[in-house]
Amino acid sequence: MYGLFLVLNDIYKLDELHEMFYEEEVGATTIDSQGMGKVLLDHHIDIPMLASMRKLIDGRKPYNKLIISVIKDKEKLKRVTEKIRKELNDFSEPGVGFMFVVPIIACYGSKEVCSVDEDIF
Repeated sequence: MYGLFLVLNDIYKLDELHEMFYEEEVGATTIDSQGMGKVLLDHHIDIPMLASMRKLIDGRKPYNKLIISVIKDKEKLKRVTEKIRKELNDFSEPGVGFMFVVPIIACYGSKEVCSVDEDIF
C-alpha cells in the first residue's frame, strides 16, 4: 500500500487529474495549500535559494493544491504516476509542482483496516 502526494502548482490541470483518478478507480483528496517559499518571500526574508524562486513564484497564484491518494496495488500506482507525469510533462516546467510516494504500513478509516506487518503495534 502506498501514499501518493502531489503538490500541484498548475491548478489548471486539476480537473484533468481528477478525471484520471476517477478513470483509474482511485480515490483522492484535494486540499488547498501554500508553500513555505511563498510565505518567506511575502515576508521578505532573505534566503539565497529563494531569490531564484522569486521569478517562478511572483505573478502566480499564491496557493496550490495538495492531492493525496492511497493506492493498494503497485501496478495501479505505476499507471497513476505515469499518467500524472505525462499530464504534467514529466515535471519538466519549473514550478508546475512535485510528487512523491511513500509506503503505508497501516491504514484506518477506510473500507477495511489493513497493515503490512501486524506486529508493528
